[in-house]
Amino acid sequence: MLLCLICPLVWGDARSAGTLSEILSRSQLMCASAMLYFNPAERRPDPRGLSATYEHLNLMETYWVQLGQPEAFAQPLRAIKAVFDTLDHLPAAERERYPELIQQLLDHQQQLHQAVSVVYAGAEPDPAAAELQVQSQALAALLLDYQIRLYPLPRKSGLTLTPERARDLDQAIVRRFETLLARHVDQAELLTKIRASYLFVRPLLQQAANDRIAGSGGAEFYLNRASVDLDELAAALLPRSP
Repeated sequence: MLLCLICPLVWGDARSAGTLSEILSRSQLMCASAMLYFNPAERRPDPRGLSATYEHLNLMETYWVQLGQPEAFAQPLRAIKAVFDTLDHLPAAERERYPELIQQLLDHQQQLHQAVSVVYAGAEPDPAAAELQVQSQALAALLLDYQIRLYPLPRKSGLTLTPERARDLDQAIVRRFETLLARHVDQAELLTKIRASYLFVRPLLQQAANDRIAGSGGAEFYLNRASVDLDELAAALLPRSP
């Protein structure tokens, strides 16, 4: 039934598949940035976290419009925007409400992610861009897991990766970087830089997966940029629209 609600233009179009992939990545990056900024323990949160949250949310809405405003994405996207608006206008004196609202944001993000994943599974990504898109999603997934583990949520059950899943995802990312560097020789400089960013924060991610680290915003800024760079590189490889 969900598939029937999606605009027919999505099917069989490599650019639409790339847009769906970006929504999957951006929705995770958005939540990671929101948790960094709307942290009740931070008296002077870094404004870059708020700017990144805005950017991801605005782009997700733009992509939804580009896809023909599929109804299956509309409800969770509206809910995400409503929660973010509440967070953004909440007085600092009420920062104790942040975890409750972030919990709602994550619940709605999961709904959106599930709806988009169903459609993305039936899409036809461009072969040259597909692995870049998958790598972007993987980095975003590990970053979101990292931030959830560090954030004082009321309920984390079902939101974090198991240690085994986190390890498998990490190993797949490392292997995929080798494949990408071999296939995209012309982009070796950028891909090497992105890989270096991942390797730099990798120890933080691995320790967090085993609940052995205190909070840090460093991983968010490195992996946020890395995921976005991969999506931008993938988009550049897609055929031009007629």
